[in-house]
Amino acid sequence: MRAAAITRTGPASVIEMMDLPVPTPGPTEVLVRTEAVAVNPIDTYIRAGVIRMDLPTPWIPGCDIAGTVEAVGSGVTTRKPGDRVWGSNQSLFGRQGTFAEFCSIDEKWLYPIPDSISSPQAAAGALTGITAHLGLFLHAGLRRDAEILFVNGGTGGVGSTVVQIAKAAGATVITTAGSAEKAAACRSLGADHVIQYHTEDVDARLAEITASTGPVTLWWETLRTPTL
Repeated sequence: MRAAAITRTGPASVIEMMDLPVPTPGPTEVLVRTEAVAVNPIDTYIRAGVIRMDLPTPWIPGCDIAGTVEAVGSGVTTRKPGDRVWGSNQSLFGRQGTFAEFCSIDEKWLYPIPDSISSPQAAAGALTGITAHLGLFLHAGLRRDAEILFVNGGTGGVGSTVVQIAKAAGATVITTAGSAEKAAACRSLGADHVIQYHTEDVDARLAEITASTGPVTLWWETLRTPTL
């Protein structure tokens, strides 16, 4: 199979297209024929050696995948050949990743794709969706219909997903965007209030908005340097 892989960490130029054996699924693994993948920051951090871990050689990056089940291991009970599936977190902790024509993944990390969702859509929403969901509900304890949420950056992968999930849960969502076009995109995703940070004073506008909505109860920070 063709795969994008590395034999050492470094800049993007260390990635090579290689011909590698198709993996054989273990007893609880599913062999997926890849149809779409997504690139996440964690992929670049591991490839660059910023995050260090023991990696096989060669190592295939990639967390997110969507595709069709090609074969299943002897102990697999939840998936069968022909199923459309998506999954994430495959390449973390030194596992072989998804940037290849085939990927062998434990069945517990795979989920069915609804007929209404394309493979690129499923792959694009994988790790970002997991991050947003865990952050909102597990770590922040989002209360349905009871939160005023501020998302600092509502058009990135995670930020845009946070906007959608929080709005679906009933929160009042305030976010920021860098242009009128991006502000419109945020509103289309469900944001109640959008502050354009290049042309508006974020602090002043946030104070103005919360004077009517009530104070922010949850703050989602997407930037490396917190602005709170």
